[in-house]
Amino acid sequence: MSIIDVPFSRRVQTFFTALWLFMIPMGTGICWMLALLALFFPLTLIPTLLYLAFIFLIDQSPSNGSRRPYLRYIVPWRHVQAYFPIELRKTVDLSPDSKYVFGYHPHGVISMGALVNFGTDASGFSALFPGIVVHVLTLRSNFLTPLLREFILHMGICEASLASCLKILARGSGSAIMLAVGGAAEALDARPGSYQLTLKNRKGFVRVALRSGASLVPVMSFGENELWDALPNPEGSALRRLQDAMKKAMRFTFPAIHGRGIFNYDVGWMPHRRRIVSVVGHPIHVDKPYTGDLKSGEGAALVDKIHAQYMEELAQLFEKHREELAPDIQQLVMK
Repeated sequence: MSIIDVPFSRRVQTFFTALWLFMIPMGTGICWMLALLALFFPLTLIPTLLYLAFIFLIDQSPSNGSRRPYLRYIVPWRHVQAYFPIELRKTVDLSPDSKYVFGYHPHGVISMGALVNFGTDASGFSALFPGIVVHVLTLRSNFLTPLLREFILHMGICEASLASCLKILARGSGSAIMLAVGGAAEALDARPGSYQLTLKNRKGFVRVALRSGASLVPVMSFGENELWDALPNPEGSALRRLQDAMKKAMRFTFPAIHGRGIFNYDVGWMPHRRRIVSVVGHPIHVDKPYTGDLKSGEGAALVDKIHAQYMEELAQLFEKHREELAPDIQQLVMK
C-alpha cells in the first residue's frame, strides 16, 4: 500500500501511537522546562514550589494507586490498540474474590501489550475479568516529572516497589498488579523471532504473592518482541557491556532498535504494525498470606516450589498457543 493511499483511520492510529511513544521522553523535557520557567514569574513561583513539594514530599499515590483511573477508558487507546493490533485472550475465568499478581512475558522493548491490555481497557480487560482492578507497575522515575506523572497516575499505573505491591494487594478481593518480570535485562533480548525470558532467578514477585496471599497468573504475550528490529548485542559484546552498565547505573537501558517511520515503512523509531496476543494462563493459587521468613528455610523452599510451578505453567501456555500464534518459534528459553 502506498503511503499516499493510507486510509484516514490508520493515520489516526499512527498519530495516537506516536503521541504516546514520544510523550514520555519528549514530555519529560517539556514538562520540566515549563516547571523551571514557572519559578521565574511571581504569579507562578509559589504554586509551582507547592506542587513540587507535593510531588516529592507528600503524594503517596504512586505507591498506593489512590487516583481514579479514568484515563484507562479514553478513546485514543482504542486507536493505539488497533494500530498493531493488540488482543487480550483469557484461558480461564478469574474469581473477583481473590487477589492476583500477573506476570507479563516477554518484556519486549517497552511492554506495549502490558500497557494496552492491562493499563487501559481498550482490549476489554474489565469485560473479560469483571471485578478485578489491576495496576500496571513501572519505574519510580516515571512519577518524578511534573504534570506528566498526573497522566499515568490517572491511568492507574503505579511504581514498581515492594511497598507499592503490598499496599495495592492489601486492599483485598479483586485487587491485582501487573509486573513485567524480566525487566530491563529481558528488554535487551527483545528482537523478532526471540523468546528469551529472564526468569530463573527472578523470585521477588513470588515473594510478593506469598506475602499477600495473592494468586500468580502467567501471561505470555505473543508478538511483543516483533515490534522493532534490534542490532546484534550478544553477551560480552561492546554494545551489551554498554547497555548492562547503563542498566546497573540507572535501572533502565536503551535497546539498540529501529523500526518504521511515521510517513514511511522502512526507517524510523515507530514500531511495526505487528499483532500482539497476550494470553492469560491458569493461576497458581496461594490460599493465604505467608507470615514467615521467605528467604531462608521453609519459606525459601516454598518460594522455589511456587516459582517452579509458575515456570511450568508459563511453558505449557507457550506450547499450547505457539503453533497458532508463533509457528516459526521453536523454543522458549528461560534463563
